[in-house]
Amino acid sequence: GAVEPTAARVRELIAHRRGGDEATVIGTPLRASVEDAALANGTASHALDYDDLNQSLSGHPSVPILAAALPLAERRRASGAGLVTAFVAGVVIGARLGPRLNPALYEIGWHATGVLGIFGAAAAAAKLLGLSTERTAHALAIAASMASGIKANYGPDCKPLHVGHAARCGIEAALLAEAGFTGNPRALEHGDGFGSTHVAGNRPAWDLTTAALGSPHDLVDPGIGVKRFPACASTHQALDATLALAEEHAIDPAAVVSVECGVNYMAPHQLIYDQAETGLQGKFSMPYCVAVALLDRTVGLAQFAEERVGRTDVKALMPKVRMSVHPDQTTRASLPTRFTEVAIKLADGRRLVKNVRLAKGQPQNPLTDAELTTKFHDCAARVMSRERAESVLAAVRALETAPDVSAFARLLSP
Repeated sequence: GAVEPTAARVRELIAHRRGGDEATVIGTPLRASVEDAALANGTASHALDYDDLNQSLSGHPSVPILAAALPLAERRRASGAGLVTAFVAGVVIGARLGPRLNPALYEIGWHATGVLGIFGAAAAAAKLLGLSTERTAHALAIAASMASGIKANYGPDCKPLHVGHAARCGIEAALLAEAGFTGNPRALEHGDGFGSTHVAGNRPAWDLTTAALGSPHDLVDPGIGVKRFPACASTHQALDATLALAEEHAIDPAAVVSVECGVNYMAPHQLIYDQAETGLQGKFSMPYCVAVALLDRTVGLAQFAEERVGRTDVKALMPKVRMSVHPDQTTRASLPTRFTEVAIKLADGRRLVKNVRLAKGQPQNPLTDAELTTKFHDCAARVMSRERAESVLAAVRALETAPDVSAFARLLSP
């Protein structure tokens, strides 16, 4: 994501600040303070909407946490094992908060990745700093006052910024706590606290947050999903169905009369663009994603380039794609088994239907190691040579044994 305009705009902001030689800004020769590196790397890592997913969080776990942990680990010359441990701690905290607050938090307009990601980032930073239990509680309380990110900003630059903001503020919350700064240790469960303000008066079951903590880790169960497509996850079931139907029936896009996508009630809260005008909007547009899938028979990075979104073929096909809530998926009870049903009507009268529940890349239907490696190289090729990318991949695989992650971090600068 480092080459995306969104990421470049953030780098313009931080490029001229002084005292910034502490951490790597990934995919660039730029170095910055740990806070600025977290802001830049967090924003870049979410700019493509190609990052991983966790059901407990109802969002993207790795980007705010790793964007905070890596620059701080680089500055402190932490071990690879120390970085991985902090990352796992951050994922656990963010993921454990998710079920207490969602789906109400998401339904009323908050972006869970930004709003909950800051707690994971603060927890990871606190772990790297070696904060006591008391100081960590203060870090999380400080983070509660910084948590933000609204779904109205899906599509413009702001959605990726939510992640950069969470990473930066998570570090700052932990550093403030280390310096003796205080917050209310009950900032989450207080009557005027985070739980009350962010879930429209619902009362989260906080006692469940720490019950059996780490047994299992959320990285294991429900696990981490890795995206097959660089678009909102609510499009992925439909894209799997569309591409499967197109291949199975050799669909000619010119013969498509209509496409009906029956989705879960949450999807329209995420897919807010009926007609996409930009690549970023296309990631949150079911009509665009399905139309370009039918036309190109693939949905990758190239399908969200501005020149692709503006072509006449996709503009003509988009109005034929309609999204609506499936009658079996109108309530919260449907969330655990959510699915998308795609029905394509053709000019010859045929109506082709496919229902997909587990999109490719979900923990129960994972990408293979070969598919993960291909995805890595597709992304890395945008900023570094194949040889450097292979070195990075080898370093990732040996990360837990690295005595000092600063050498690894510097590999991420081309």
